Amino acid sequence: MRRLLLLAGVVAAVLLAPALAVAHPLGNFTINRYAGIEVTPGELRIDYVVDMAEIPTVQVRPQMDGDGDGEVTDTERGAWATATAPDLLSNLEVAIGGRPVALHVVSASARFRPGQGGLDILRLEAAFAGPAPATGSLSFADTNYQDRIGWREVTAAGADGTALASSSVPARSVSNALLAYPQDLLSSPLDVTTATVSFRPGASALMGGVEPAVSAARPDVTGGAFAGLVGRTGPFMAVSLLLALGFGALHALGPGHGKTLMAAYLVGAGGKVRHAVAVGGSVAVMHTASVLALGFVVLTLTQVFAPERVYPWLGLASGVVALGLGASLLVSRLGRWSRSPEAEEHHHHHGHDHPHEHEAPLSRRGLTALAVAGGILPSPTALVVLLAAVALGRVAYGLALIAAFSLGLAGALVVVGIVALRASDALSRRVSGRTARLVPVLSAASIALLGLVLTLRGFTQV
Repeated sequence: MRRLLLLAGVVAAVLLAPALAVAHPLGNFTINRYAGIEVTPGELRIDYVVDMAEIPTVQVRPQMDGDGDGEVTDTERGAWATATAPDLLSNLEVAIGGRPVALHVVSASARFRPGQGGLDILRLEAAFAGPAPATGSLSFADTNYQDRIGWREVTAAGADGTALASSSVPARSVSNALLAYPQDLLSSPLDVTTATVSFRPGASALMGGVEPAVSAARPDVTGGAFAGLVGRTGPFMAVSLLLALGFGALHALGPGHGKTLMAAYLVGAGGKVRHAVAVGGSVAVMHTASVLALGFVVLTLTQVFAPERVYPWLGLASGVVALGLGASLLVSRLGRWSRSPEAEEHHHHHGHDHPHEHEAPLSRRGLTALAVAGGILPSPTALVVLLAAVALGRVAYGLALIAAFSLGLAGALVVVGIVALRASDALSRRVSGRTARLVPVLSAASIALLGLVLTLRGFTQV
């Protein structure tokens, strides 16, 4: 009984740890926003900042390139900022005493900053201003880029003889207006888009100096080392391909990349080493195909598509497939487990087994479903590598890096599958009878439970 409880505990731990962290980091997709409200005698001012990560910047560049020559000049960048600022302003809802404030654009500018893989990230800064009474109650709401993920921050302060009697937001930006995101908040970005403020004449609170931007980190951005390989040239390219293999293996060993599902399926279905190789390769191929497909969509549907929104749907699809796999495998294994060892031996020797009973779960259809469940979520960093290779005109090299990354991913998954099979065999030799035959049942149940968790998570995110 103690061994049975230990086995159940191990299965639960292996299952639930990745299930709690299946989402891919989406930092390369973010559009981050900051609004700094300042009330002075007779005037309301809003300093507004948009900080776009690599993939949104790739999508917006064609709009900035007025003459379509592939280069964005300073003049084109300034013209885009001037044209974009009124659109941003139209999505700000600002009222004092319940009456809308007539804001106008004071200034607007945009600049590129270096991002991952040689890609740019875009920063737009705009200033809006309008009249304000000496005393009043202000409400603010920002509805820009509601369909995009990212850091959202609002601050409010009084200046030059105006004091805030109350405010629902802080007076100082914790991110230095999106220039230095706090390390302890990168994994859980701020999501503040509204503010209520009351103000009156009085001594303004001292704001203190603004901390310099000491970090270029952005919310949930990972994989910079892999993305940085795109710019390597000469003999370093061969080294980069080897490094890409290693990055692929590390990616496979991270949470939420199909290894738990694959291992549990192999054990539950009675797989062999050749099946581990087939499953690992299939997951890697699916993962690569999903990166290429999403990259194509990003480059061709720049005007209407928010690529990060596809991730919850892919997660839901992965969960539904895993749930179906686990449920069918569980029914099969429960039927075999319910038969006594003597009945099982009689069943086998008298030819009552279906010719493909043992192989059905590991059929081509089952392997395909497993590849979809484990590899349908593309790596954001691999997508950045693809887009950077296109931008740099090094498509062949970028594809070679992604292929090496996938080989490393497949190798790690194969090793995980073989280890799981060896562990299952060792456990089966240590226990006997009904308990040994329970191992495949628990493995199948773990797949079904993981599929249920992923499905429910997907429903809450779509």
